[in-house]
Amino acid sequence: MSSCTVPEQLSVGDENVVVVTGDDQLQQQDYMDRSKVHDMFHILEKEVFLHSCTVAPKDVPGVQKITRLANEMEIPVCPFSMGRDLGYGGAAPRVPGSIGLDMGKNMNKVLKVDADSAYALVEDGVSFFDLHEYLVDHDLRDKVWADCPDLGGGSVIGNTMERGIGYTPYGDH
Repeated sequence: MSSCTVPEQLSVGDENVVVVTGDDQLQQQDYMDRSKVHDMFHILEKEVFLHSCTVAPKDVPGVQKITRLANEMEIPVCPFSMGRDLGYGGAAPRVPGSIGLDMGKNMNKVLKVDADSAYALVEDGVSFFDLHEYLVDHDLRDKVWADCPDLGGGSVIGNTMERGIGYTPYGDH
């Protein structure tokens, strides 16, 4: 995939921008390395719903700058995280020419886990695997139960926003 020059004020780095330039980018169909530019389960031609480019911000100010610039230029933004989201076609935009905002590539840190209050503060790209690994590494596994309603590769934030389903001692399904 090719990249383009990123406006200086965005400060995301050229390595975090992918511009859709050819049909070869429409061949990515792998479940574990899903496409971030097209719908892997398209019912129309692949070219119908494409991002013009995908940008992966490094932090919240980066998200804000990208969003402001897209608003100024009247370009739709299609945010996505890191889950598979196979029921909905993955990271595919529903407005052709959108900017795909990849919130999972760089923003994937567990910021805090409070065992006493049983909550975690995570960035958008944190998977259930990541959260579990954090709990194990910080000796919190016996204090906090991180419920995993998917195979583990899904997004903690994405699941919360889309469904909020889980099965823990708190009865939060």
